Amino acid sequence: AANDRGASQRLGRFIEANVNRLAPRSRKIPLVTSGNHHDLLSIFNDLNERYFDGAVTALITWGRETKRRSEKRKAIRLGSYSGSERLIRIHPSLDRGWVPRYFVAHVVYHEMLHHVFPHRSDGERRELHSAEFREEERRFRFHERAIRWEKAHLSRLLRA
Repeated sequence: AANDRGASQRLGRFIEANVNRLAPRSRKIPLVTSGNHHDLLSIFNDLNERYFDGAVTALITWGRETKRRSEKRKAIRLGSYSGSERLIRIHPSLDRGWVPRYFVAHVVYHEMLHHVFPHRSDGERRELHSAEFREEERRFRFHERAIRWEKAHLSRLLRA
């Protein structure tokens, strides 16, 4: 914007507010929704109809398997959402027989909410989980159960 800081900030705010409307980048890797134990597309479609009236147009895939590290994992990102790609990625560690479907669905639902409620930014700070976002998140039928399951099994997920 010709070195116009104000115009540049306005443009940045506009892009952030409308990133979910942008066309996704072309994908170089295929989307993989069928796992050994969980079918993400089936979970996504069920949630989309039940909670969003079919309005969520995001894509979904399992994340890439990573090589085992010698050190223990201290944190795990169970899911992520890319607004520019309109893509939900679910950590492959959740594709285990001991991980209940309702928990995988909770993670997918959370990421779908990121599609519906894009992050807000005031130019300095990003708000990923607004009060409205959290309120909608609690509408998930098994929300409390999923939170309890995660707390009880987090150490096992970190080792998976």
